[in-house]
Amino acid sequence: MVKVYGLTGCGPCEVAKLFLAQKGVEFEFVDVGEDAQGLRKVRELVGGLSAGVVLEVDGKSEAILGVSIPRLESWYREHVEPGAG
Repeated sequence: MVKVYGLTGCGPCEVAKLFLAQKGVEFEFVDVGEDAQGLRKVRELVGGLSAGVVLEVDGKSEAILGVSIPRLESWYREHVEPGAG
C-alpha cells in the first residue's frame, strides 16, 4: 500500500491521489495538518509544506517535487508497477 503525505485540499496532493486511484493503487492519505509524525517526515524530505508531496511504499519515502503526471508515471513505474524494484 502507498502512503500519501500532504495537506487536505492541497492541489498537488489531490493530483497524486487521483493518479493513484486511476491506476487502481490502494493508498492511505496522511494529513500532515493532523499527524505530527507525518509533518516531520514531509519537512525532512521536502523542507516545507508547499513544495511537494511525499509518497511512501514499503517504508521507503520519496518527495515528489513539481507534481505532474509524467513525474508520477515515472515514480509509479519505478516503485509500484508490477515487476518494479
